[in-house]
Amino acid sequence: MERKKVGEVFHFFGHIGVAAIKLTDGPLAVGDTVQIQGPSTNLEQTVDSLQIEHGIVANAAQGQEVGMKVRDRVREKDFVYKLVPPAEPGAPKAPSKKAVAKKAPAKRPRAKKRPAKKRSTKKRSTKKRSTKRPKRTKRASRAPRRKARPGSRKSRRRSR
Repeated sequence: MERKKVGEVFHFFGHIGVAAIKLTDGPLAVGDTVQIQGPSTNLEQTVDSLQIEHGIVANAAQGQEVGMKVRDRVREKDFVYKLVPPAEPGAPKAPSKKAVAKKAPAKRPRAKKRPAKKRSTKKRSTKKRSTKRPKRTKRASRAPRRKARPGSRKSRRRSR
């Protein structure tokens, strides 16, 4: 298997087992086989789920930051490689990136419009409302606060 560097781990969330990856050198998609390698890490697995800003996505482009569920612990600054099968010498080459037309990003389904509110047929009064607020009644006073701090000897109560 040939491997191509696609990114780098910049954070690992241990309690949920998710690696935050910055895609610096290439795209990544669900179903790709990746290898995460570092000084004390060597993990190979298929990409089961990708998330960008808590939203599930099928693929991510170069330059994006994604979250990927991993089976084992990875560390910051570990490299992420995509494993690709080696190209056969007699096989036709895949079309270049420029030749392939880019697909438009999938649009979110639009929210249904709410029906307009019905206006009442009642006639509103033309009388102006008063802008003055009613006066508040005086409340019962609270007990005075203690002057000493709660941890000092003066405020501490003794039990006898």
